[in-house]
Amino acid sequence: MRRKERTISIAFVIAGAILGSVLGEVLGAYYPFMRAGLHFGVPDFTLQLGFMELRLGFTFNMNIGTVGLALLFLFFSTLV
Repeated sequence: MRRKERTISIAFVIAGAILGSVLGEVLGAYYPFMRAGLHFGVPDFTLQLGFMELRLGFTFNMNIGTVGLALLFLFFSTLV
């Protein structure tokens, strides 16, 4: 896989994940199973220095729509 194709595939997967999460949240009001998903990450870590406070952490929230559209966009990007 060439570099340009890989970049396009990654862009399609990220776009699918973003659109899927929005779609899953919107449709979750009508179809509750769309909100079911995984929530994982690293809790906040706070480093307090005398002159500043640094807080680091990340969380991934994935629902059915996120996974479905990310896989769909990955499949579509292999066709392009």
